[in-house]
Amino acid sequence: MGRKIYNPFSYTVCNNTYALLPHVEGSRLVTRVLEDRSEFLIEQTAYKTITGSCSFYRGSLESATLYAQKAVGVKHKPPIIIDEYYGNPLIFFPTHSPKNKESVWFNYDAIDLIESDERGGSVVYLGNGQSVCLDVSPVALRNQHSFAGSLRRYFKKAQNQHKQQLTYITKRPMPIRPRHLSD
Repeated sequence: MGRKIYNPFSYTVCNNTYALLPHVEGSRLVTRVLEDRSEFLIEQTAYKTITGSCSFYRGSLESATLYAQKAVGVKHKPPIIIDEYYGNPLIFFPTHSPKNKESVWFNYDAIDLIESDERGGSVVYLGNGQSVCLDVSPVALRNQHSFAGSLRRYFKKAQNQHKQQLTYITKRPMPIRPRHLSD
């Protein structure tokens, strides 16, 4: 597949975004974007893409990080909710510190399997049939993926509590109307 370089500010992650990978193009560091049916390069870094996406969806990376730290108690490399898509959180997690230029960002829902390779690194199998080889411990990567799952459960539980409260508030007994009997 031919890769195209896009405008640095032209990409926002969405539910079709599977991974953001650092990529060296000549002397420049760009980002390789893997989507469900396409792959391309953008000129901005993965970190800038994530922060820009948080801003696009009316949030910030800082607030998403604080929410995740509160939800799952992870201080280092927490997963984040970038947006909510029809009630489902769009969760990404980094493989390294978020600002680290080597950090890969994965969409939690895009991962089918994480295995170890013969060198002690990881192979991440994505839902679109692609795989990504990383120099990251599979145990560490599985932990990151597990934390993202915990964040999803926390979010869904909070979401359900809000729905129940709204349902409770809106359910009012209907007044009994007198019935008129006609002859």
